[in-house]
Amino acid sequence: MNRRTVLISGASLIGAGALGLVLLDRNQDTQAPLRVAMSPYQDLAMLVNIEPLGLEQRYGTDVELLTMGWEEIPPAVASAGRAADIGFGSYIEYLTKYENLNAGSNDPVLFIYPLYVFKGGAFVTFNSQVPSLTAQQLNNNGDAAVRSVLGGRIGAQRASVYEMMIYDLALRHGVNPSSLRITDTPLDQGFLAAERGDLDIAEAGLTQITEARRRGGRVVFNMADVGFADITGFIVKRSVYERRRRDVENLIRMWFDCVNYVYRDLNVNSAASLAYLNANASTRYTLPEYRAALEQEYLPRTVREAASAFIVPTGQFSYGRIGATVNAYLTRNRIVSRPTPLPSFPSLT
Repeated sequence: MNRRTVLISGASLIGAGALGLVLLDRNQDTQAPLRVAMSPYQDLAMLVNIEPLGLEQRYGTDVELLTMGWEEIPPAVASAGRAADIGFGSYIEYLTKYENLNAGSNDPVLFIYPLYVFKGGAFVTFNSQVPSLTAQQLNNNGDAAVRSVLGGRIGAQRASVYEMMIYDLALRHGVNPSSLRITDTPLDQGFLAAERGDLDIAEAGLTQITEARRRGGRVVFNMADVGFADITGFIVKRSVYERRRRDVENLIRMWFDCVNYVYRDLNVNSAASLAYLNANASTRYTLPEYRAALEQEYLPRTVREAASAFIVPTGQFSYGRIGATVNAYLTRNRIVSRPTPLPSFPSLT
């Protein structure tokens, strides 16, 4: 695999289209490497362990990793194999952009399997009157403390996972979403507004959570306790999946093998991931920084664990419940004209 690991820039993809170059559709040859579009992020970097683990030989599927910007992956996958065969994608982004991504096509992009979630997001406060909410309260529909928090002044960027999480809580606790007082604000500005007292709670990533605690603030609730987060998974064109189903499903298994390997001993087994990140990412990670970043995510180590967390209706991060909430949000706010069909997943257990 190492001799076929390449870096693709947005400019090269655009340039190829502008020049009218025809990229070879190697999907017609099922013996060709499966080209996987990925970005140099700490979680996705686990996939580079395919080679040191010998997974291509184990599964009989050759893989070629293509590094590109996150925003470039969906159009690359939508090219039906001419730019990439399969890639990583956000579930919420998939639901949001499904219509545009598949406009005029009878060969849609599929969200083929859920892989992991970022669970480190939260809402913070500097207001002593705002209660901290427990997981039990958050999941006890109609809880008075939750309804009280939802009645306050909330900072969340429009159409973000944070605003959708608030929307999800409102529906679960009998609060009309139209009554929510949400200010559209980016993470940093929302944090400062909460610190000034202009907002009661504000969305927060890892940086804002850390800074809030330093400045006397605290977390009100987080994604893990709510059970609402954006799932990252593999996306692939239906035609590619139909032609290369065995290879696609082998890649999914390879992913979990890589995750399991890294987590068995992060001190030793993160070497290949860190080398990839240091060669391709704008952020240079030390081992402690890498460990800290992964603590904000939930990465199942087996197919069975992922199915239990994401696919079954009672899973902590049920794709069905999250998808239904996102669709309700998108249609209510007229971001999409109709609900996006929720995906179905192959049985790999």
